[in-house]
Amino acid sequence: MSTGGAASGGSSPDGPSNGGIRLRKPGAGREPAAGALIGWLTDPDAPRLCALTGPAGAGKSHLLAWLVEYGGTGSERSDRRRQVHAVAPLAERGLRGAAWMLADDLGITARAPDELIAAVAADTRRTVLVLPELHSAYVPVDIVERLLLPLLTVPHVRIVVESRSGAPCTDVLLGSVAFRAVLDLADPRWTDRDGFGRWAASAAPAAAATDEAAEARDTADTSDTADTTDGYPSPGRILGWLPSPPAGPSLPSFDVDALTTADPHHVTAWLEEAERAGEFIGELGRAWLCAGQSLCRPQDPASRALVLLASMGDVTSVPRPVNTDPQGAAPRTRLAEAAAARPWRVVWSRTRHDNGPGWPGPVAALSPGTAQHTGRILLTGHMGDVRIYDPDGWSPRARLSTVRPRHLTAVFGLPDGTVSVLDEWGQIHVAGEIAPPVGGGGGLRGLIDASTDEWRPLREAVLAFPGEVPGGARLTAACAVPGGVVFGDEQGRVHAVVRKPPDSDPDPAPISAKPLQRLTQPLHEGPVTALAGIRIATNSPSGAESDWAAEGPILVYSGGIDGRVRLWGVGADPLRAPVHARPHSVTALAASTGEDSRSSAVVAVAWADGLVVHESLGTDAGDHVGLRQFRPGPPVRALCCTGRCLLIGTDEMIAALSTARIPRSESHLSIPL
Repeated sequence: MSTGGAASGGSSPDGPSNGGIRLRKPGAGREPAAGALIGWLTDPDAPRLCALTGPAGAGKSHLLAWLVEYGGTGSERSDRRRQVHAVAPLAERGLRGAAWMLADDLGITARAPDELIAAVAADTRRTVLVLPELHSAYVPVDIVERLLLPLLTVPHVRIVVESRSGAPCTDVLLGSVAFRAVLDLADPRWTDRDGFGRWAASAAPAAAATDEAAEARDTADTSDTADTTDGYPSPGRILGWLPSPPAGPSLPSFDVDALTTADPHHVTAWLEEAERAGEFIGELGRAWLCAGQSLCRPQDPASRALVLLASMGDVTSVPRPVNTDPQGAAPRTRLAEAAAARPWRVVWSRTRHDNGPGWPGPVAALSPGTAQHTGRILLTGHMGDVRIYDPDGWSPRARLSTVRPRHLTAVFGLPDGTVSVLDEWGQIHVAGEIAPPVGGGGGLRGLIDASTDEWRPLREAVLAFPGEVPGGARLTAACAVPGGVVFGDEQGRVHAVVRKPPDSDPDPAPISAKPLQRLTQPLHEGPVTALAGIRIATNSPSGAESDWAAEGPILVYSGGIDGRVRLWGVGADPLRAPVHARPHSVTALAASTGEDSRSSAVVAVAWADGLVVHESLGTDAGDHVGLRQFRPGPPVRALCCTGRCLLIGTDEMIAALSTARIPRSESHLSIPL
């Protein structure tokens, strides 16, 4: 292996070894090459780039398949430095497709290569990426310049790229990286001649006596024999593809039927080519590129239609050039029909391409309103203000500003209707004005005599809480609960500031004179990233959720960077086991009480890999009614449960999905890791 200063790895005649573990031989006499790959992977001083080159049929793809399946397999005894974290086969793939495949394997969402690079750079753990068949990609030079070279600037990233010798993309890659390792399989050093001869004889016994086979055994030639389907074990189980000459992306037609059934990576590459040519791709094309990471995952046509429909926006508010996209609402109608089998219905959606008042901009946080804002939705975005919307039709009702506009991470309403926000520095601010006094102190008396304001003590305690967090930790999440507010901090603790329950305090004194409860529970490893709270009414009339004095326990759902969702009944011990646990950070949480007799609560969770789970719980504790899953495509920033709808907020769109009956075949779906 030639390098810009790094030593190559060694090998064993019995195959590469790893800390005493004997790995399966790669075959075809490639043990020296396999040993060099493992040596590069485990050498802390090796270059960040390893380019696997050679002529067509040299066995490059098979060697990478071996590395992914065997060389990259982790175990308790194996060296963690051998672990491969993401694999992106590039044959017939475009730039976005390559970025989305890497993002899927890494458990993140990224709309474009820049977002992938930023996310990889932000996570400082060692990351090893494997990219086979760069030369067979649709735009290989673009992939090199806009994806690979920027990734190679990240110190903790290692990349193995397979690219054919002499291809323009290979020359661009090697010419742009001075310190790299190059493993050229045409070099006789990387093939054991005796091993190759034994493999050739066993792989093609019928042709073993031919002059071509004899020459291969004698010279260890890396001809096309080395990569034939009959010779090598198929790498399809690992990489899911077979080499083929690259051709331009094509589609039989550009309509709903084609988009819901065609190869999603071909669709993506076709749209990218159309963009480069300056062609109009229409609403369907924009929706595809917005939700492409979700659409490129394996799924049935109905699921793909649902994702596309949610990403299109409403037809009445989308501008269209004259004489283009003449079908109007027809694609939406066809998508709705195609998505009818899914347990969701798209009620409405707004996108950044909409031309109406409903698009609020990128969404940072959502929350149900309280008091005078009951039945409406509080939303905050990148501008640092709060907007109030009617969830039916998503029409704007009010806009509240803060004293210091800055990036906000949470919005919540206090019991008196005062709207508050949490900023990225962990500080609490009031949006708009403090709500007028409620209770027995209305009118002029309430303005003169502050003691008649029932919720003033809670409001003051909430605004002062950032300076009272134990250990001076920064607040990272917040949500309203009946009778108070719950906070999460950067040390994984959840804090509740709530009014004492009526049954625990028989004192008939005014509410404003009653003390508050301040409770803390350590629930997560690392920062708390999302919170949601509800009160389960006990022997209370219908609609008690909106009555902040309703009896019943307060349940707090918390999500953390550790990927866990915990359940804590305020004033009691939390459940020992997490409600959900996945290896991806929780990005949003929402909960509400159910509207029908079959469900007492609904909980929605979003993770950093883009998965949204909506779970309905039965009237009996722990009784599971339904589990629904959805991947909108862009990173999910916020969720809000309202009635039978789930609101999903992203940087690209906000959509309301209503729940439909779950097919019997999906009634016991499990949440993927």
